[in-house]
Amino acid sequence: MMFEVSFFAFMGFFFAAYAVVGNDALQTLGTFINSNSRLHWFWLFMFASSVLIFTFVYGWYANPLNEDVAAAAGIVQDGNTSFWEQRRDGSWGRLNKVSKYPIVDIQWYHILPPLALLIITRLGVPVSTSFMVLTVFAAVDGFTSMLGKSLTGYGLAFLVGLLVFLAITRTVEKYFEEHDTSHRAPWGLASIMGLLIAAVVYFIPGLLLGCDPSALSDPDAIKSCNKGLGKIATYQASIPYIIGSGFIIEAIIFSVSRKFGNASYWAILQWVTTAWLWGVWLIQDFANILIFMPRGITALEGLIALLVMVALLGYTFWNKGGPVQKILQAKTSVTDIRSATMIDFIYAGLLFFFKEVSEIPMSTTFVFLGLIAGREFGFSIMRKDLSVDKAWRLSLSDLSKAYIGLVISINMAVGLPRLSQYMTGKDVTAISYQFLIFVIIANLLLLPVAFFLLKQDDRARKIVNTVALGSAVIAFFAFPISS
Repeated sequence: MMFEVSFFAFMGFFFAAYAVVGNDALQTLGTFINSNSRLHWFWLFMFASSVLIFTFVYGWYANPLNEDVAAAAGIVQDGNTSFWEQRRDGSWGRLNKVSKYPIVDIQWYHILPPLALLIITRLGVPVSTSFMVLTVFAAVDGFTSMLGKSLTGYGLAFLVGLLVFLAITRTVEKYFEEHDTSHRAPWGLASIMGLLIAAVVYFIPGLLLGCDPSALSDPDAIKSCNKGLGKIATYQASIPYIIGSGFIIEAIIFSVSRKFGNASYWAILQWVTTAWLWGVWLIQDFANILIFMPRGITALEGLIALLVMVALLGYTFWNKGGPVQKILQAKTSVTDIRSATMIDFIYAGLLFFFKEVSEIPMSTTFVFLGLIAGREFGFSIMRKDLSVDKAWRLSLSDLSKAYIGLVISINMAVGLPRLSQYMTGKDVTAISYQFLIFVIIANLLLLPVAFFLLKQDDRARKIVNTVALGSAVIAFFAFPISS
């Protein structure tokens, strides 16, 4: 049995694991904790940890080590390699792009970003774990790919949240406010959810891939296309099981509801939705934790990593989500189990969509904040008792705090390796002119962000901050950064 993790690597892994599961109580388990506060935290923890264990173990078993990663790491495995010595991918392929996320020896400065993330998370600031942890490891192309995908995620999530809650605020949400969970059970909803997931699995991957091997001439492109088509076929083969699961869950919920009342319908449906959301989220964010481990991990290394993550998740539940949970509690109608279930289902669908788009890591925090912001604007537009100005302020506040975390991660990624080189007498790596301009502008934009956060109710400050952040996003996509 092999265990080859250095002291700095293990400390970085520990800090990252704690910060990630602490921060993600807001994103994936926050509504679950809020709407099930009547239950003892231990039972909620047992449920969440079982999903964590299944997702990690299945991901490690189902994802053999990528050939490029194995070659870069100098790993050779053959038929004589024992089970305990096999090195497999625990990140679900998120770190396969060695050119974007190169394999490095973990140094003292690599553990500072997750440590900073841990401190910021304890202050209740919704920063992106992906940017805070992965940026210091990523090449410039890796960082820009991750940022571009995350910004796209925020925009799409905002649009989906806005349109959905514009449509249902005066109908479904109004019904939720006027009737409690025992009033009526929406029979058939679980089956509809299963059909929606099946439709996404059937249509979305093929539309995103859109390749025809016979029309390609490059051998690598043909190989990639065939691999993608094979993956789609595997997913589509699971559609009958997805639909069948929806009907089975519906039958179970119906039986339980008839015995324990209609309120139990929403309780079971939320637990099922949370399991899907938590699992899909973990697939996206395992890379943030496992970046400190060997790129291919053995069964023993995976077991130790899993035990640490489960223990830290237990502490998070015991602490009821921690300070960052207050951000979610400030939003409209998040303690209603029915609204919480809808948020979780939409969020899980968005994460599944981006999982299929590419293997590039992304900030799930940006997707979550975009969905919640769109939801708040949808509510405020359709309801007279809620202010658009308040929704604007809350959304801008969350985004500004996430931006501060982004800039901190950029500064650490640029400064820490070069500080280490200077301290050890090595040649300091030069920064390209294009990237240097980007770093300078990113730091200068902290001024309007701080200007806004000092007094968030000032309309002029909100306008200045909105224009500044909006201009930065437009500039990023209009003028791509290269190494």
